[in-house]
Amino acid sequence: MAALVLRIKFPITYPLIYKTLRVDANFTTKEAVAYIAETVNVVSLLTGSEGLYVPDEKRWLDDDTILSEYESLQDVEHVEYRDKNAKTDTPSSGGGGGDSGGDCCTVM
Repeated sequence: MAALVLRIKFPITYPLIYKTLRVDANFTTKEAVAYIAETVNVVSLLTGSEGLYVPDEKRWLDDDTILSEYESLQDVEHVEYRDKNAKTDTPSSGGGGGDSGGDCCTVM
């Protein structure tokens, strides 16, 4: 089994923030998502629209593509495990959580 070592960032609603896992490089992205959920025991939180996002490249990994086809995965800082339909807070928006969008907080 060829394996990728991935540092995975999870959504704020999950019980963990980051986890480093060895993932079979022959998994499709969809299989990797299921494997990650099972490994970190968050299967009950799945909505069916989760995916892997590479923030360094600003792109989603295709569900049906085998992970080994993404040569850059070995070099990225982390991948994000997140819902494709969820609103996203980008680092430049301040990210303060909350439901009111990027303008929720003022830092003085």
